Amino acid sequence: MLHKGRFFWLISFIIACGLLVSQQGVQANPIKDVHVHAVLPIHAHAYAVKKRAYLYTSLSFKRSVSAKRYLRTAWYRTQVAHVVVNGQKRAVFKLVSANGRHTYWVFHSQVKGIGSQSFQIKLPKAGNRFSHKRIGVFGDSIPSGWDGYHFYLNDAYPDWTRKYLGAKPKVHNEAVPSAQIVGHRFRYVGGKYNRVVPEDLSEVLKHQRKTIKKMNLIFVQICTNDYTNGSRSGSLQNVTRHLALEINYIHKVNPRAKVYGILPISRYDVLGRSCDHIPNMYGYTFDQLRAAEARTYRRNRATVVDFNQIAPTVISWHNRDQTLQDHKIHPTAQTAQRLGYALACWLIARR
Repeated sequence: MLHKGRFFWLISFIIACGLLVSQQGVQANPIKDVHVHAVLPIHAHAYAVKKRAYLYTSLSFKRSVSAKRYLRTAWYRTQVAHVVVNGQKRAVFKLVSANGRHTYWVFHSQVKGIGSQSFQIKLPKAGNRFSHKRIGVFGDSIPSGWDGYHFYLNDAYPDWTRKYLGAKPKVHNEAVPSAQIVGHRFRYVGGKYNRVVPEDLSEVLKHQRKTIKKMNLIFVQICTNDYTNGSRSGSLQNVTRHLALEINYIHKVNPRAKVYGILPISRYDVLGRSCDHIPNMYGYTFDQLRAAEARTYRRNRATVVDFNQIAPTVISWHNRDQTLQDHKIHPTAQTAQRLGYALACWLIARR
């Protein structure tokens, strides 16, 4: 007859083993036949893993862990493997966690975008203050989620801000790459747009009048393209005059919305020099542009946001090759997450 103490020890051992097996994620259908056809680099996008996903330690698919411990983790793909598993063609991403501590191979079918409702990373201090806030975004490539070569997959920095705030409505992101304050241009934009759209801020605002009325928080980040030589935006006074008109247009359409004027992020030239003290063909430096833009926002009832102040270490001269995709101005997907986090923390602290 089994001793009572040994019986309880045996039961505990069985439960512990069961938990261990569960955490290690043993597959219901073992992968027996694997042929790797190609392993290729791929531009980074942010993902979350699905609840029942398996995270494999190698392309042999012999060892895996359960996704349960990683449901609040953001991942970035770095490679894609084209494989044939049990006779079926599959794509597998090599994912690296946002903090760089974990690396696994995960089937494409077992990942999801960070905009998924089930991916919950709301910061505790946000509470429920932002749950029903509708966020609107206007501007250029930086808030639009363009890295200089590709659009991120629905994870521009305002998307991260929404997730960290716990806001349920999706972001109305009307920012367009190459947009300027001065101008009335339209252009074809591929990717998530894939059509001809209004490009410059004045035209975008006119076409989004109905949408603006529904927004609670409005982020405007634009101006770096007006600084670019050949922009035809003219003097700094001309740029700020147009910006004032456009901010006041937003207030007129939606007097109850809270408007935030986000200053351009740091910019570097082809030689790696900061543009802060480099005059453009219109006679003003990037630093002078940022200062004038901040004054214009304040004078027209928009709250100024400066990433150089609220997140000074995210982008710098020392790390620009790692944090900017083109090493000049466009953030990497990982940098977009850090900017979104910094903005969310700043908003939570203010409200």
